[in-house]
Amino acid sequence: MPVIWMKIKELIESLSEKQKRTVLRCMERCDLINPEEDIDISFDKNLEQFLKLIRNPIRFQILKMLRDRELCVCLISQALNQDQTLISHHLRALKELNLVTEKREGKLKFYRANIEEIEKYLKMLEENF
Repeated sequence: MPVIWMKIKELIESLSEKQKRTVLRCMERCDLINPEEDIDISFDKNLEQFLKLIRNPIRFQILKMLRDRELCVCLISQALNQDQTLISHHLRALKELNLVTEKREGKLKFYRANIEEIEKYLKMLEENF
């Protein structure tokens, strides 16, 4: 992930004249902003994908349900009162990012949250916040 830095003074220069005057007045009065300070605006694409996945309420509920247990699609869909094909779609998306693991038992597939991977993303979020 490339680190992208931007100086605050560069940001100020890109403002409209009216915005620039307002910010500069505030800087003089309040002494809150150091124009020489760098801001890290880099963002990891994997973290972005993780956040997109878990912001969906159904995916979040699925992960929560699978935190301490293994469940098949039919039980997950029943618990969430959703169609099995929709749940399968969400599980596939979670699997692509390795947030759930899959185990086959006969004709059924059982899913479990991959806690280690979720913790990795949460740590990445904490480090990037």
